[in-house]
Amino acid sequence: MDLDKLSEKYADWYQTARGSYVGENEYSCLADHIGDTSGKKIIEVGCGTGFFLRKFSVNTEETVGFDITEGMLEAGKKIAAEKELDIDFIQGDVLDGLPFDDNYFDIVYSNSMLEFFEPGEEVDKVLNEMWRILTPGGKMVIGVLNSKSTWAYKRIAEVLEKDSIFSQGKFYSWEEIEDLLIDFGEYKIESTLFVPPYFREKKDFDWFKDLEHEFKKRFPKRGALIVGSVEKEEEN
Repeated sequence: MDLDKLSEKYADWYQTARGSYVGENEYSCLADHIGDTSGKKIIEVGCGTGFFLRKFSVNTEETVGFDITEGMLEAGKKIAAEKELDIDFIQGDVLDGLPFDDNYFDIVYSNSMLEFFEPGEEVDKVLNEMWRILTPGGKMVIGVLNSKSTWAYKRIAEVLEKDSIFSQGKFYSWEEIEDLLIDFGEYKIESTLFVPPYFREKKDFDWFKDLEHEFKKRFPKRGALIVGSVEKEEEN
């Protein structure tokens, strides 16, 4: 699968009724964990076209997007320039190491990125690199696709499509994310996005919006996206 060729399709998806609803819902959950970014140094590892990064970049001291895919980064640069946002997009493979000093960023986060690394050694290396560049007192936040949500069944069907970005992905359960985060310290975890995956029309999403909170109370571990975060302890 050529991810460079998917960059335009990926960016356009967020303009659809479904993409807009999903994007805003996921952003809200990520923002709850990330908090205020004013005056902070922030990096998204696996930023794609920078859909979320653009929202978090306002009033930051420094904003960096890191991704392996040139097409995604070029699309991100173009959109950021059009919106007059100061974002530094850098191409590289996180498995080769992140090109930053230890304890550099106040916020290090990723969303739907861990799914594209092999569980075990590769995922551990990615998380350890993210943790290395995080300053004490800062937050590491990860968002992953939930293997036990209703959306997971839709994604399983999508992997049969040749151009599906999920064809190379591994989804995670709530318990698997807890296992990944516990080694870094006390963590916070939640899931979001309970809307039925077959909805397509804006009127359907508008109707369901008020039900998201109720579903979250009843089925807290079944949202389509799991978000977890850990704050790095201050050095003594």
